[in-house]
Amino acid sequence: MLLKKLTLVALVAIISGCANNSALEANISQLNQKVDNLTEKVNSLSSQTKAVSAEVNELGMAQEQTNQAVKDTNERIDNVVASYKK
Repeated sequence: MLLKKLTLVALVAIISGCANNSALEANISQLNQKVDNLTEKVNSLSSQTKAVSAEVNELGMAQEQTNQAVKDTNERIDNVVASYKK
């Protein structure tokens, strides 16, 4: 009787162990797919960040050029006004 119970318990443990491995492999597969998807998204966001950074640099340079043009124009206007005052 005891031998039958031990055999039955061992058989149930082996069967449940195999079933758990299948479920575990399915979970691992799903997690791997999610990691791959997240990796793709991170790569996409990285490239977008680089593009936006380049645009920001271009806008900064354009702003500096505009500020210099405004400064030059103000100097010319001041020179014209100074010539009329004389």
